[in-house]
Amino acid sequence: MIDIYDRQRELALTIPPAVTVAGIGGIGSWVAIFAAMSGVPNLYLFDDDIVEEHNRNRLPFCQGSLSRLKVEVVRDFIAAIRPEAIVVAIPERLDGVLLDIQLSVSNFIIDCTDSPRAQFSIYNSCKESKVAYIRAGYDGTHITITSNVSGWIKNDSDEEQYTVRPSWVVPAVTAAALTVGKLEKFFNQEVSLDIAEIGIPVIERKKRITTRCSQRD
Repeated sequence: MIDIYDRQRELALTIPPAVTVAGIGGIGSWVAIFAAMSGVPNLYLFDDDIVEEHNRNRLPFCQGSLSRLKVEVVRDFIAAIRPEAIVVAIPERLDGVLLDIQLSVSNFIIDCTDSPRAQFSIYNSCKESKVAYIRAGYDGTHITITSNVSGWIKNDSDEEQYTVRPSWVVPAVTAAALTVGKLEKFFNQEVSLDIAEIGIPVIERKKRITTRCSQRD
């Protein structure tokens, strides 16, 4: 029987035994899927949100997934493609005692939340517990993947308000793929770029007008 992972063995990937993903949105869903596809055996998914129609422009879920919990939809998707993977879906935010539990069972926590306060809390807890931390996000077409968070944080008295930002499948998938790349191969590398900066611009050559020569016998 052919091993599904034969072609990636020579890449010497480091596949962690257990990974927690906080925030199962445009990036987090793909991070969980890509991590499972590359062989992570145990995944813990945290998000209290449901799938809505506007999520489907960047997620591979069918119409029947609408109004279902995101963590359960992603869990079922992974079960269909990697039935051997153990995926635990927790329809809660990763904080408090739940965060404490995950720090004791996870090798990595991947933070795909869009809350600066949540990011700061998860990062500090990982740092104290010496659990590897990766934060992944994008704004429009700009991608950020890092092992840190900014030292600036809102005061507790400030209310965080969800902001609707332009979202597209390409930066979401690109960020997720690079996040799993950092998780399994390039942990010491970080990313901060706009996808418009990827590649080499194509320079259109101007046609050179030449005089046609005619030869007579």
